[in-house]
Amino acid sequence: MNTTSLSGAWRLNEEWSLRGGLGLILDGKLTPTGQSTQNVQSGGLLAVGIEYLWQRGEGFKPYVDYSVFISASSAQVENPTTQETSSYFSSDLRLGGRASWIINDTIFPYLTARVFGGPVSWELDGKDVIGTDIHHYQVALGTALQFGKTGTFIEWAGLGEKALSVGMSYAW
Repeated sequence: MNTTSLSGAWRLNEEWSLRGGLGLILDGKLTPTGQSTQNVQSGGLLAVGIEYLWQRGEGFKPYVDYSVFISASSAQVENPTTQETSSYFSSDLRLGGRASWIINDTIFPYLTARVFGGPVSWELDGKDVIGTDIHHYQVALGTALQFGKTGTFIEWAGLGEKALSVGMSYAW
């Protein structure tokens, strides 16, 4: 699925921060086992979580943090053959860990691993179906760049749940 989202973080103290996100599902494809590919129409998504900074890094020693997120998404799905639409709902509990390094207070390469699971509810051919993700893990490489209060990042997850994410940030 292709999405766009806006997220924010609120630091509670030096170790803990609350995080949240709200977004739109733009489009996508779902292929149920043994059936034709279905077209995902626009929908929405929501995520809330907490992050804990376990270790401060310096030199070659990485920063290490852990996170817990709960998320949900909802959309309509269209069968391209019959033109019928059905509802789709997905929820996840996601646990993550990340190691990151600081280079010249500007470049932040990182490695992250996540495990997750949650039900997917879908109405398919007039029947309620409960499913799950193909993969319940994700391993990703990323880099963030910070220019004053503005930052950008790119992340590629090539193992498990595959994804490419890019974004911008602003701190005040």
